[in-house]
Amino acid sequence: MKRLLMMTATLAAALCMQAQDDREVQLDEVRVEAARIIEKPDGQLILPSDAQKRASTNGYTLLGKLALPKLRVDEVLHTIVCKGNSGQVQLRINNVIASKDDLLALDPMTVKSVDVIDNPGVRYGTDIACVINVRTQRADEGCTLGLDAVNGLTTWRGDNMAYGRWNRGRSEFGMTYGFAYKDLDGNRYCERADYLLADGSTKTVTRADEATRQRSFGHNIQLKYNLADSASYAFQATFSLDMNHNPGSSHALRVISGDQNNLTSTFVQGHDRSPVLDLYFFRQLTLRQSVTANVVGTHIATHGKNYMDEGSPYGYFTRGRTWSLLSELIYENRLKPLTLSLGLRQRLKYTRNAYAGDVDAVNRMHNDGLYFFAEGKWMLRRWGYVAGLGASREHYSQGASRYTYWLFRPKATLTYAIAPTWHWRYSFEVSQHISQIAMISDTRIRMNSMEWTVGNPDLKPNRVMTNQLQLSFTKPWLTSQILAEYRMNRHVNMPNFIRSDDNQFLYTQTNQHSCDMIYVRSDMRWEAIPNRLSASVEAGIYRFFNRGDDYRHYLTACNVGGSLQAYLGRWTLTANADNGWKFMEGETWNRQGAAVYLTCSYRLGAWDLSIFWQHPFEREPKTFHGAVVNRLVHKTMEMRQADLGNMVSINIAWKYNRGRQYRAIDKRLENKDTQTGVLRQQ
Repeated sequence: MKRLLMMTATLAAALCMQAQDDREVQLDEVRVEAARIIEKPDGQLILPSDAQKRASTNGYTLLGKLALPKLRVDEVLHTIVCKGNSGQVQLRINNVIASKDDLLALDPMTVKSVDVIDNPGVRYGTDIACVINVRTQRADEGCTLGLDAVNGLTTWRGDNMAYGRWNRGRSEFGMTYGFAYKDLDGNRYCERADYLLADGSTKTVTRADEATRQRSFGHNIQLKYNLADSASYAFQATFSLDMNHNPGSSHALRVISGDQNNLTSTFVQGHDRSPVLDLYFFRQLTLRQSVTANVVGTHIATHGKNYMDEGSPYGYFTRGRTWSLLSELIYENRLKPLTLSLGLRQRLKYTRNAYAGDVDAVNRMHNDGLYFFAEGKWMLRRWGYVAGLGASREHYSQGASRYTYWLFRPKATLTYAIAPTWHWRYSFEVSQHISQIAMISDTRIRMNSMEWTVGNPDLKPNRVMTNQLQLSFTKPWLTSQILAEYRMNRHVNMPNFIRSDDNQFLYTQTNQHSCDMIYVRSDMRWEAIPNRLSASVEAGIYRFFNRGDDYRHYLTACNVGGSLQAYLGRWTLTANADNGWKFMEGETWNRQGAAVYLTCSYRLGAWDLSIFWQHPFEREPKTFHGAVVNRLVHKTMEMRQADLGNMVSINIAWKYNRGRQYRAIDKRLENKDTQTGVLRQQ
């Protein structure tokens, strides 16, 4: 036993001595010795270790091992969401917006750094909570062939992809094919709803799934050509085609109201396809000046069939068409110590959605947006400054309904290095929130025998003001930050229930008073044994304020989570857990279910094998529960998913490289449209 303890102590000491041999890193923002996390005015620059890169098979597994603050990375479902923020996470590779397939095809060994921008500037557009920019090296000559397949062993769910990259001189050709599928029958949703009728009485209805089946299949094809010289220019043309098919998803729902006890059914079927052509160009004008342009054309075609028979048979067909053109132009001048950016972003979109059957409507919507911005970044000794001003114009028209909305969007960030390891940051921003196109339509869809969803063409964008204060501590073996934020949404789109004279309850959205949030959270990462064992923990408390035209609702929530990672040669062990994100918006509060993820990976030559175990020892994990607290409609809701209980998935990755030599390249932009504008049954 004494020998074992002595050997363990000697090994730990040797690992620590090895970790101390890291070289000094110097950036314009902050100089930190031996640190893999560098604080910046708009976020952090993370330098993944060799152990983390060797233990990763694609971009998702690498980001998962970095334990990024405020983000939940699902390595199986290939999703990244921001906790505590309703905005989106924007993924980029070399400053170009990346798709899921791009991250799956990413070779972790070519990654130089990961830029986590949790305080995005005015150039990133609307509803962006965080930007993750992965910087890589580019191959000069050679080819890469790869396979990344994730499939469930306990349930029918999979996401598989094959790809190839060929480099010759300054040209690169790429092709990717992806196939995803799911066929789940373990979902169980139940709710209890109390409806206040026009005569003052209350009608109680309970709905509970007795059998469900959710099916979908998706194909993605991507062709890419890239011509680049890292010192002067880059041109990229990408054509992609997404095809998704739902052969038929159904619910057998038990509905009980008074002495009525009926078994009802719901059926949804449909398919969609979306070709996208993306042209991107970057030119280095001088040593410090550059210009970047991006043009994206998208077409989305959707077909759907919906049926339900709660109360009475109700069915309709949808056929939607969407055309959009997005373009962006940015000029940048890297003066010392000031970096100046000027840009223009434009969007044109036309949507035509036709409904037939019990819904008889044709929606023709035109909307266009124009956005100008200017932003400056500079460093002065211990101080860092970011100041930007944007002006956006949103125009919408549908029949007789139309609006034009202008908003000036200033943003300012001030940072100060209190000491080499302590950094302080304050940020103020005015941004805008735009409702989804579907809710702006004038269509009316029945949800069940009592409820309808009604679009509102008079919805307008709203202003969002954010104040943020952050204190961070950075050491090679310990990084920590405390963040406080107050977000104010004025005249925001909030839910509104209306009761008709014949007791139909209509759900819509209107511009109401405010929906605010204040929170304080802390994140910490500890390198217990550098490059061998690390741990992270996070905790936060949130307060929500919802002030509608005829209601006031408040909620306090707590969120905690953590992770452990062990690198043992060819083996990698990872554990992640959190208690689920809880929030309140309008008159509805929701809480995601608690989650536990365990991963074991093994690397052998060009092959990587990983096993994921989600929700261990849980037969039917609760993945969602919440409530509607409207004065006319009160609901309690819960979702359990047996398919996710004790779910085991296997990831097989293979990568073949021949003649690959790498050099750095940096690219800038890309855009894509995904909103169909179709109003659907929930």
